[in-house]
Amino acid sequence: MKKINYAVLSFLFVIGLTSCEKEKVKIDYAFEDGIFVVNEGNWGQGNASLSYADQDVTKVENEVFYNTNQIRLGDVAQSIGFTGDNAYIVVNASNKIEVANRYTMEHIETIAGGLVNPRYFEPINDYTAIVTCWGDTGDETDDYIAIINTGSNKVTGHVSVNLGPEKMIKNDDYLFIAHKGAWGTNNKVSVYDLVLKQITNVLNVGDRPNSMALTDNHLWVLCSGEPSWSGNETAGQLYKIDLNDFSTTEVYDFATNEHPSYLNLDGDNLYYYLNGKVYQMNINDTSLPSNEFITYQGTVYNMETNNGKLYITDAKDYVQEGELIVFDLADGQEKSRKTVGIIPGDIGFNY
Repeated sequence: MKKINYAVLSFLFVIGLTSCEKEKVKIDYAFEDGIFVVNEGNWGQGNASLSYADQDVTKVENEVFYNTNQIRLGDVAQSIGFTGDNAYIVVNASNKIEVANRYTMEHIETIAGGLVNPRYFEPINDYTAIVTCWGDTGDETDDYIAIINTGSNKVTGHVSVNLGPEKMIKNDDYLFIAHKGAWGTNNKVSVYDLVLKQITNVLNVGDRPNSMALTDNHLWVLCSGEPSWSGNETAGQLYKIDLNDFSTTEVYDFATNEHPSYLNLDGDNLYYYLNGKVYQMNINDTSLPSNEFITYQGTVYNMETNNGKLYITDAKDYVQEGELIVFDLADGQEKSRKTVGIIPGDIGFNY
């Protein structure tokens, strides 16, 4: 009988392990390096969902949150944000945020306390995020921002703000909050000092500020104006605000019946949507563009730019499944379109 040399076997075992370790490659996570689309779903029906696409929108997987966890998102998914390894899906009418691993979409926990009509999520640092909240929509004085500890995933505080806080954008020690006005109307941008942890300035802009962009030393604020159905129609406006002293350096006026939305920045160009057309404006231009860059006739529910591409979500008739469409900003040509969920809105770039 041959004797077993256990020393040799141990050596070979270690060599084998070492070899395996050398052959390890980066794990290909299911939802890394792509795009999440937040599908609101219909009010009161609890049919919100999350879709995932690759950067070029050549393939799409729908219902990724439900398929991973067998849990429904809830009623009216509003937006998505990221910090660390986690994704935070804000579910407006359900008054909660669903927390999941951003790469696997495995559910971690639900943030439910301290959120009334939450809207948008903005990470501040490794352990803090801020969420805009409308509060009770019947009360125009109870709007606030919720402070989230992203370590414990708890709401740790509130700061009262103007009516209808919506999208936010961070620049150094300041957070800018656009106040579109919830179910009412507003014309403010709040400046929240992240060091002092308080609102230090409230800037007057045009009616219904809906989106913002940052360049080197300026904040751009796009205001849609009051719509005709309000009975007090006002023109859309684009504000250029100096970040040194928060003064308005330029106001670009649209026609009274023009109500632009979805301001984005890619490189040195601003993009916005108006009446079935996407317009491109260089940040050094002294007037609004007269010719469109892209024509898109549909029910545009959101528009985002990223890495030389423009993404549009089309809500169709708000009942059937919508679409995600991608354009190349180099030539303005449509590159792909795919079916997503019902009422696709916010887009999260998981890069």
